[in-house]
Amino acid sequence: MLSPRPAQQEMDAYYATMGYGMESLAESVALDVGHYPDSVQDARRIIVQLLVYSKGKRFMDVGAGIGFFSREAIQQGFSVTALEPNPHSAAGFEEQVGFAPMQEVFNEQIAELYNDSQDIVLLSQVLEHVCDVESIVDGLSRVLVKGGVAAVAVPHFGSLLSRVQGRHDMYISPPEHVNYFSINGLNALFQRHGFECIVVHTVSKVPREKIQKMYPSILGKIAWRGLYAWLKLSELFDRGMIINAYYRKK
Repeated sequence: MLSPRPAQQEMDAYYATMGYGMESLAESVALDVGHYPDSVQDARRIIVQLLVYSKGKRFMDVGAGIGFFSREAIQQGFSVTALEPNPHSAAGFEEQVGFAPMQEVFNEQIAELYNDSQDIVLLSQVLEHVCDVESIVDGLSRVLVKGGVAAVAVPHFGSLLSRVQGRHDMYISPPEHVNYFSINGLNALFQRHGFECIVVHTVSKVPREKIQKMYPSILGKIAWRGLYAWLKLSELFDRGMIINAYYRKK
């Protein structure tokens, strides 16, 4: 946990500025496809899981970015409500998905407006950015119907890579990241607000394009595949880079 912590109003203003994020959809997609797995693959994996866990199709995407998850959810028959405060990302979302997201952060007003109305709420790479996680998770409980599912992805600060990097962990980036989660800590947070854990696992990705540029020809392919294999092995022991967790509202 970051200390001292910025005020939530400062964080909201930061993410709403034109200076945050990529300026265009093309730039965002180009950056994303340089990783393996990319966000298209991540979205497909997560949405397929949610088809199993959720009985309903009302889906809220919080911090929707340029819309990979919302687009996949729509393709799988979900009715999507999306929130994305950053104007660049919101424009990319509209270009990619076909409608404009609400340029809002998830807050008390949103929780009140959408009270007891959603079957699923997704927060991918969101909780590490917010100051008051207790308030956010309480809001999720209010928005979800009984039996509804909260799907969460956050950096894992118990990962093998995190332990190797130590203080130089790439996800330690204040003031952007103000919360640092372990699996136990994330489970305890949701349990305090009336959720039960469906499943938690960890996943990893590598900067494939960057590694390939560092080494010529076949060596680049061997290098990124070798790193990915090492990280995949760590997932067997819940030591992958990203926590993916699914919680059901009791």
